[in-house]
Amino acid sequence: MFRWDRLTCASALGYCLLVAGLSVGVVLGELRDEFHISGVVAALHGSTFGIGLLVAGVYGVAVVDRIGRRRALQIAAASLAGGVALFCTGPTWQLTLLGTAFTGAGGALLVMVMPGLISDHHGEHRAEAFAAVNGAPGAAGVAYSLVIGGALTAGWSWRPPYLILTGLVVVALAIVARPVPIPHSARHGAFSLRHFRDRGVLVPWLHIVNAVLAEFSIGIWAVTYLREVGHASAGLAPILAAVFGVMMFATRVSIPLLLRWWGDATVAISFAFLGLGAAVMCLAPGAGWKTVGLVIVGLGAAPLYPLTVDRFYLRAGYALDPVALGAYCALASGVAVTLGPLALGVLADAVSLRWALLIVPALCALGAFTQRSSS
Repeated sequence: MFRWDRLTCASALGYCLLVAGLSVGVVLGELRDEFHISGVVAALHGSTFGIGLLVAGVYGVAVVDRIGRRRALQIAAASLAGGVALFCTGPTWQLTLLGTAFTGAGGALLVMVMPGLISDHHGEHRAEAFAAVNGAPGAAGVAYSLVIGGALTAGWSWRPPYLILTGLVVVALAIVARPVPIPHSARHGAFSLRHFRDRGVLVPWLHIVNAVLAEFSIGIWAVTYLREVGHASAGLAPILAAVFGVMMFATRVSIPLLLRWWGDATVAISFAFLGLGAAVMCLAPGAGWKTVGLVIVGLGAAPLYPLTVDRFYLRAGYALDPVALGAYCALASGVAVTLGPLALGVLADAVSLRWALLIVPALCALGAFTQRSSS
């Protein structure tokens, strides 16, 4: 039976620190106004995480083999914290982008190591553990949205609250994680990308790519979308966007219930909800209805990553050890996180941000169809 313990809490806090690195989406609109940057440059602030994941997916196994899981996680946390500090204090978009490069590298290393660690620690209960640990970032995302939105509403800068929240997460992580023993992972064979030739590895890997493409693209642009398309104020947009984190948190902790209701169809149904929510955001008038769409998006998006990762571990575990599985997951997320926000940014510059969002229902239709046929 799944249970919360000190390692699980430390893992959840690690993902909360990852949220600090990914919360740049909350202030993308502010950066666009402050530095007069295009949609592509704004999107690059989110895509640096994906670039880091690509590097981690290819080279991360050798790094973890050399320095071990504990040191890798320590480096990841330091890189995330330092990157956020640079992002919050950078006076030019070049420096804020460099800050996201550090957070991207640290987040990538964390994402590569963490799934295998959770799997080794919780064994057959890993699906519940993935869902529980990935629920914590939703709560952290809500905190960032509400606190930063409140600061902007009051006419203050977003930078101090962003830094303070991240500092609190770093302190909590240091206190909880320091005495925790890290489980050792058995390795069998050198890491190689040749396993992509194996359909049992490639197909569930592509499912992760599709899930993250759909979820992350809309997540990184949600605040900017509500502000520029829904015409919410600079302070109100992050507060409204907090519903995404609320729904992500509430739905992820309810995944065991959803699995009992929907069984193998859970992923396909989740894709359908996510696509519906994105369509509502695009077509419905006003910030209020677009926020309703974002609620539906959060409901649909929440189960996708933990469940597609769990399916990948189930289907590809015969060919890959836990560290290699984590690298493949990092590579999948890297492809999606690099391409998703950037594609939305390119489309936003070409056809406007409103219509660019229709790429998400298209991805969801593909995901629902392929997951329906594989259920």
